[in-house]
Amino acid sequence: MKWTIIDEKLIDAYVVLVLAERKTIEEVPEKYREEVEIRKAERIIEVLGGDK
Repeated sequence: MKWTIIDEKLIDAYVVLVLAERKTIEEVPEKYREEVEIRKAERIIEVLGGDK
């Protein structure tokens, strides 16, 4: 899906909130939920050293 810059910023914000456990994935708007899950997984892999 093609995201606008505002969508990109919202997705990034939701990823941070979900990772910080301030929001659950159910609280993320349906429109962004799948992308937030993908980016969350990418960040977890990155932190665990998946880019080596």
